[in-house]
Amino acid sequence: MTRTRPSSRLAGLALALLLFAAAPLIAQEDAAGIYRLGAGAGSWEFVAGLADRRFMHRLAPFGDRLLAVGGSWRTGHLATIEIVSPGDEAADQPVDDRAPERGATRWPGFLGGREPNVSRAARLPLAWSDDSVVWRITTPGFGQSSPVIWDDTVFLTSLEGAMKETLFITAVDLEAGTERWHRTLEAAEAFEWNDYVSKGAPTPAVDAERVYAFFDSGDLLALTHDGESVWHRKLGAEYGTVGGNHGVGNSVLLTDDAVVVLLTRRTYSYLLAVDPATGETLWKADREPGVAWSTPMLAPGGGEIVVSASGRIEGFDPATGERLWFFEDLRGNHVPSPAVTEDLVIVGGMAVGANLALRRGRAGGLDRSDVAWMAGSASSFGSPFAYRDCVYWVNPAGAARCLAPESGDVRWTHRLPASTWATPLGHEDRVYFFTESGTTQVLRAAADAPHVIATNPLSVGAPVTGFAAVDDAIVIRAGSEVIRVGRQP
Repeated sequence: MTRTRPSSRLAGLALALLLFAAAPLIAQEDAAGIYRLGAGAGSWEFVAGLADRRFMHRLAPFGDRLLAVGGSWRTGHLATIEIVSPGDEAADQPVDDRAPERGATRWPGFLGGREPNVSRAARLPLAWSDDSVVWRITTPGFGQSSPVIWDDTVFLTSLEGAMKETLFITAVDLEAGTERWHRTLEAAEAFEWNDYVSKGAPTPAVDAERVYAFFDSGDLLALTHDGESVWHRKLGAEYGTVGGNHGVGNSVLLTDDAVVVLLTRRTYSYLLAVDPATGETLWKADREPGVAWSTPMLAPGGGEIVVSASGRIEGFDPATGERLWFFEDLRGNHVPSPAVTEDLVIVGGMAVGANLALRRGRAGGLDRSDVAWMAGSASSFGSPFAYRDCVYWVNPAGAARCLAPESGDVRWTHRLPASTWATPLGHEDRVYFFTESGTTQVLRAAADAPHVIATNPLSVGAPVTGFAAVDDAIVIRAGSEVIRVGRQP
């Protein structure tokens, strides 16, 4: 895609094409994409993105390409023409068939589920501000967990009290932002509320039948979509107190057959799988003790659960809990969750030596010969994110980098408006960086250079810690505030 100042000849050609050629094309309402009417006129298909946001412009064919001519944006009239090659970009775009596994209407867990932090949603917003939010609500308590969404319902967890003694699960209407119900329960274990501990950090999960919530207190439970209790376990009473420095941050993982949670304490650590319908234990894999706040991730295809926590990286069989492989002698891999691709396990951490990629495919004990590359920089609370031609890495100071997936070489570095707690989001040809300050910066998903296409300020009273992305909407979490941006319902 290129952009040029219109010469009189090119402008005249554009006007002529507009007068004499008609194409079944529209510009997306967020002014950043072009869509084509699909077969049977039943749906719109993504054709290409626009580098400059614009409206009141004209589209015209130009050989096998398109011209986006002039128009306006909030800053005034545009005196540019973009030349777009729709064939190349459209070929890379997945078809949005709105099936649940495509993630269009559902964001079922931490990092969105099976394809971590990649959204297949239609019409995901590009630009927003305080003046354009669809709704902004306050939850019954404070939470650092991400929202999860199942069709038209957003599910949230939060807590309150000087000892974090009161727990909440809330269901909110996605379109209206109104509360449908909330359930309150007493924490099985109470721990002091202060600035150095987690506060409702574990993200819940949802499937077609139930919502699964896990709390700092060791409470693990399931509710129906209508808020009725299904089962409730208190892991502290069963396996030992969940108390420890800085609280609990490990989120819920759903496999095809189990609800899985990781607990990592000073005196013990285990990976636990329970039956989604009954809450009964399917298996429990004990690990070496050590504190961490990362979440287990399911490998592509679902063949293994990968854990990066407290000095080691491990792969487990989802059906039995058997440890398949392990890599030890790390320091600092306490917070980011691993990114798992077909070929690599990519790990981040606060210590530079914990930021690396392991080759997949071996069993038993791995050694340094299995390290594909070292990143050479610490990472923030957000996890490494592999998307298209980059592994996106954000350090604690808010510097985002694109690393080559095959070598770990730095392709570019870009300073974000602030540091990040949340992992970046990939959508079509964009990558969204949700900074803790509330400003979201959107970059083109490109390996040649950092192309900023939108910077979206949002006032928040607490750090942004998570989000969920579905058709027409991004729902953002910042403490007790939950904010929907995107197209009006």
